[in-house]
Amino acid sequence: MAYLGTGRKHDLIYLATELGLQVTEGLKVVELKQLITSAESYDEEFTKNLFKSIIDERLAVAAEKEAERLAVAAEKEAERQFELEKSRIEAGVSRNMTHANSSQEVTDQAKFDLSRILPKFNPKEDEIGLYLTMFERQLKFVNIPETNWIPYLIGSLPSEINQMIVKENEEDSKDYAKVKEMLLKRYRLTADRFRQLFVQHRKSAEITWKDYTFELKSYFEGWTTELNISTFEELKELIIADQIKRRTPPEFKAHFVDYWSELNKPFELAEKLDAYETVKLGMKKHVSAIVKKPFFKENVVFHPERKCKTSHPREVNQPRSNDFDKSVSSRPERKSSIRCYGCDYPGFIQSKCTKPKEELKTVVQSIKLYAAESPDSPSSSICLTVCGRDAAFCADTGASNSIAGEEFFKLLRDHKFRFYKRDITMVLADGKERNVEALTTTVNLNVEGKIVRVKFIALPEAKRNRTLLGTDFLQAAAIVLNIQDGTWYFSENPHKQFSFYKNPSDVKENLPTISSHKVTSPETIPVALPETSVPVILREDEGKHLTSKQRDKFNSLLKEFETCFHPGGDPTPFIEHRIQTGNNLPVSEPPYRMTPAKKELFKKELESLLAEGIIEECESPYASPVVLVPKPNGSIRLCIDYRKLNATTIPDTYPLPRMDDLLNEAKSTKFMSTIDLKAGYHQVKVYEADQEKTAFICPFGTYKFLRMPFGLRNAPATFQRLIDKFRSGLKDVFALSYLDDIIVLSENFDKHLSDLRQVFERLSLFKLTANRNKCNFTCNRVKYLGHYITEQGIEVDADKVSSVQKITEPTCVKEVQSYLQTCSWFRRYVPHFSEIARPLSDLTKKNKTWTWGEPERKVFESLKKMLISPPVLSQPDGSKPFIIRTDASSYALGAVLIQGEKPEEHVIEYASRLLSSAERNYSTTEREALTVVWALEKFRGYVENQEIIIASDHQPLKWLMSIKSPSGRLARWALQIQSLYPKILYTPGKSNVVADLLSRPVQDNKEFVCNLNTISIELPSRRSRDIREEQMKDEDIKKIIDCF
Repeated sequence: MAYLGTGRKHDLIYLATELGLQVTEGLKVVELKQLITSAESYDEEFTKNLFKSIIDERLAVAAEKEAERLAVAAEKEAERQFELEKSRIEAGVSRNMTHANSSQEVTDQAKFDLSRILPKFNPKEDEIGLYLTMFERQLKFVNIPETNWIPYLIGSLPSEINQMIVKENEEDSKDYAKVKEMLLKRYRLTADRFRQLFVQHRKSAEITWKDYTFELKSYFEGWTTELNISTFEELKELIIADQIKRRTPPEFKAHFVDYWSELNKPFELAEKLDAYETVKLGMKKHVSAIVKKPFFKENVVFHPERKCKTSHPREVNQPRSNDFDKSVSSRPERKSSIRCYGCDYPGFIQSKCTKPKEELKTVVQSIKLYAAESPDSPSSSICLTVCGRDAAFCADTGASNSIAGEEFFKLLRDHKFRFYKRDITMVLADGKERNVEALTTTVNLNVEGKIVRVKFIALPEAKRNRTLLGTDFLQAAAIVLNIQDGTWYFSENPHKQFSFYKNPSDVKENLPTISSHKVTSPETIPVALPETSVPVILREDEGKHLTSKQRDKFNSLLKEFETCFHPGGDPTPFIEHRIQTGNNLPVSEPPYRMTPAKKELFKKELESLLAEGIIEECESPYASPVVLVPKPNGSIRLCIDYRKLNATTIPDTYPLPRMDDLLNEAKSTKFMSTIDLKAGYHQVKVYEADQEKTAFICPFGTYKFLRMPFGLRNAPATFQRLIDKFRSGLKDVFALSYLDDIIVLSENFDKHLSDLRQVFERLSLFKLTANRNKCNFTCNRVKYLGHYITEQGIEVDADKVSSVQKITEPTCVKEVQSYLQTCSWFRRYVPHFSEIARPLSDLTKKNKTWTWGEPERKVFESLKKMLISPPVLSQPDGSKPFIIRTDASSYALGAVLIQGEKPEEHVIEYASRLLSSAERNYSTTEREALTVVWALEKFRGYVENQEIIIASDHQPLKWLMSIKSPSGRLARWALQIQSLYPKILYTPGKSNVVADLLSRPVQDNKEFVCNLNTISIELPSRRSRDIREEQMKDEDIKKIIDCF
């Protein structure tokens, strides 16, 4: 019982209480020890471990309190030292003002004080004129005569400047006026530098606004003084010329670099810019004579020539030349990093391309083809989803390019797709060619869950033409057509076949009726079968308890507000996202490297974002790098590394609703619908002045987001503010919302129909689009915020506790110990825990025979039920920080979401999963990092926009949030958690027992079973006498032995 002497009296009292013993007041330490050891159920090993955990817990709390006390004491000491230093400086200045000329001692003191008040001059950061003005004011303030200023000045200048002063003759080096003149001449800033300081100067936290105003005034006066600006007219011309310069392309500045700072007359500057632009345009026309290769192959139906949408159209009959002009090819072409995205010409971005815009032609001829019809001709229409709508387009192997029909073109135009003008030579069925001007754009098609990017050609003025999927689509989608059987399949999975969409009436209505299999005269016909839009209706899993009449009513409502589910369009006008960075300077980082293959994938993604109007080219002092994160389906996700921008962003304190409050408000009703917004962030516009802060840099230039991107610090707060505005206008509608998850609850069907009508009307008013695939309508059981809301009440999602429920019965002592450690972590909430757990704790005793029977099984299940029931398991509290304890083993991950301080911790949710075969090859640190990322994604619904603490027993894990150049999976992990701002702390393994248990589930896997083989090896033996003889043969060892 010696171990009982290692604790204090109140530790013994706590131990006795935990063991279920009756403790009376006035007991001494010896009596407490005797009470514990004489108990009938006393087990020395179990009691020793329990007592040790009690002492460790007390020491940990004491250490935390001591650290807090030391921090407060250090803060008070720092304040005291500051006040002492301040008093000493003020006293020194006061003495100098009174006794400036009394003694050499006072002069030395003033010199010391000057070095504290005025820091040394820094040629790289300080302006010499402003510095000397401050220097003179300080010395005049303490009544030091000008004849004594040189020694003080030398003490305030760096050694290299002092050496320059010493090199002057002795008389000049003692004259302050001459030394000042020399310094101003040597270190005086140029007018252009003064202008840069005036425009870019930011207030720091250490100076007052009055000081900041004085600095700006000094920079402005320095700028105007250097240029000899003395009248208002001269100042006006200077400001106008400066505005022109700030809007001039970099190439122009480079051309006039030798005297750019001297061009301060606006009309003189404009004349030079116009003259240079005239020469530049002439050079562009000369270079444009070089004809590039055709955009399409020569033997295909369409031959469009790629041109900038703002460029001059090429003459149709102009002959193509493959020979370059010798005068052009002989000169080395000057390359520029800035190029027009449309025509690829250097020196301009597309929005500032100087080539004149050309209006679209208004007349496009109808296409005349020979039409033939057969009564049993097969249809080859493929069902797909585009722009949130279901459609059926005709796949035609006779067309090399895909055509956007009249209706589809209108749909793309309504969704703000960006089109590019092209000159196209079309080869008709009779072999004749026709030159037309068409539009092209790139569209994502969802074909049975597979996203296919297809470039469509549209004839805007053509009437009654239909959409056609050409061989470019078939190749991109890897689709194989079986016309005879009326099916098609993906080449990578030929066993899974799909049927063509059959709608023969459309063919009969649009094609002229002629004799079977006979060719008649040319007729105007559509180039494809019509696209068929399927209305938004209830799915089979929705509204199961509705009558057929109620389903019809609800389908009519969905059809009436079908536009609420169509993606695209303008952003909502009710909010704009602001990025407040205060006085922080713009953050800029170089782009991350990309492989050639990734560059091609990135370029396609870039074109898609440009076409959808999400981004545009820009020139910005901000630049965040791009990371390409692979998706499970083989495509890529474009992610922007905004970590540095987020670090300088002022937090938005707009609160997210507390989940426990939302769940308490949710009432049990028979009719419930959940609405999820489609790419909600991209439906919010970024404030125009802050758009440049979202700029990202890539191999193809610099682009900025027009819509709110993912990864910004205050994006959740902005979106929640929008949703709260949206919900505030719903009258007599019981609706709850958390970010883009909206739930509507009604008592009866008619009320639910009326409530949803209001919601859809608000969606239309706010120009918000819902994701039909993620919406659930008229259900009597829905999942919301990790819980199920049913007619009977709110149920806990089984996934929250499934990790604990799946814990199998232990098979050895080590597994029992691990399970008991986890349960004892929450022993505070279980009265008489030691008595309840005794059948399991007995199994951990030494020399105890392993027996697992009904008593042990009952205790095991009882403790498991305790872990997944209140008060251990509780609802989240949005006012408290969230703590995620994580751990990883060689084959599994474990995490638990908790709230509260030790020992008052409550579990919100458990989670665990096995590692894949590839993940098992990760290093220990990578597995621990994977656990953090996985846990944050698992618990994102709880912790988003909340204070998060990650508690891990792996010390090196802190590097995850400080990766400077991420790549591969490290990039994916770092960017996944950047917007959550978790704080990673180290916690000892003894405090991480819950996550440890979850990360080491018992596995019944035969592949880990191995046979035990016995090997007998005869090792040679040597006698001590033989060893002694060998040692005596060594001279050095013999000398050592002889000494003894």
